[in-house]
Amino acid sequence: MRGRDFGLAYGATLLGLAFALWLGGVRSATVVAMLAVLEVALSFDNAVVNATVLRRFDERWQRLFLTVGILIAVFGMRLLIPLVVLVAATRQNPFHVLSSSVKDPNGYSHEILNVQPLIAAFGGVFLLMIFMDFFLSDHDQIWLPFFERRLAALGERFKPLALEAFQVVGVILFLAVAGLTFGHDHPLGVPIAGVIGLVTYFTIKRLSDSAADKSESLAEIGSDKPPQGRQALMLFLYLEVLDASFSFDSVMGGFSVTVDIALFTIGLGIGATYVRSLTVFLVRKKALDKYVYLEHGAYYSIGILAVLLLVEIGKDVPDWVASIAGTSMIVAAFVHSVVKARGESPAGAELPAART
Repeated sequence: MRGRDFGLAYGATLLGLAFALWLGGVRSATVVAMLAVLEVALSFDNAVVNATVLRRFDERWQRLFLTVGILIAVFGMRLLIPLVVLVAATRQNPFHVLSSSVKDPNGYSHEILNVQPLIAAFGGVFLLMIFMDFFLSDHDQIWLPFFERRLAALGERFKPLALEAFQVVGVILFLAVAGLTFGHDHPLGVPIAGVIGLVTYFTIKRLSDSAADKSESLAEIGSDKPPQGRQALMLFLYLEVLDASFSFDSVMGGFSVTVDIALFTIGLGIGATYVRSLTVFLVRKKALDKYVYLEHGAYYSIGILAVLLLVEIGKDVPDWVASIAGTSMIVAAFVHSVVKARGESPAGAELPAART
């Protein structure tokens, strides 16, 4: 790990731990360290997924991902988004919710966990659409032919609008049933949150299409040359929402460690800087070019997390399940990529002849 790639993460660690020591001594610093490790452990697959998008940007946008983007990740996702969701779900005064997060952290964490079905519906639908967007498109590399070729053929068989209409109708029907059956206190909130996830996805996609010369899937934008102007901005926004969707499990898991909002934000924020630094490191090392199935593994990880989030609408799923399942797909893709690369190398080609 080079200082150039992880300098921001090292600096955030020193500042965060120092601030935690000042707030509450060694105990607070220990809690912050635990949260940082939790964030990295639950978000390793997120780094690979982010790298599939970030590699399309030029170096200027990659720097923005580490600077402006980290502010969005720390203060937006890990501090503001839970507050916004809670305000929308409970219709409480925003200042009252913010005040309760400081004065009554136990009550605040309980209310956040109570609106988990809404967060799961939004994130699950958004990630599911990204998963389908990738595998309904044709790709040069095929990792799991039985599944990928059938989805790609389905994408070619129908016109884009017809395919999108089918997806939207299917998702809305599922959300309606899930909300009424498993939505508990949020029978209407679950479908609404899911529809907001749909609208967010299609808004970013349409704005990206309008800035491009032709209609492309979000998985293809910037594949030929780095995006510029409005298209780059839309793809950057897409990357931030994608990153946020992957962060839901660590945000929820963080409340099992502490309900202190200051330590919560500092700890997960430190972890987020490591995840983002790892993303940039993977891009600069051209890891996705060297390991050709890694991108497919990342999108399978997206699909797994989407399904688990949708399951969480009605049933609690331990945070480690998503982490292990997603990381396992990426590790499997990495190993298969290494095997493929060795098989295609001159040395690998000579091995069979040497044994005969």
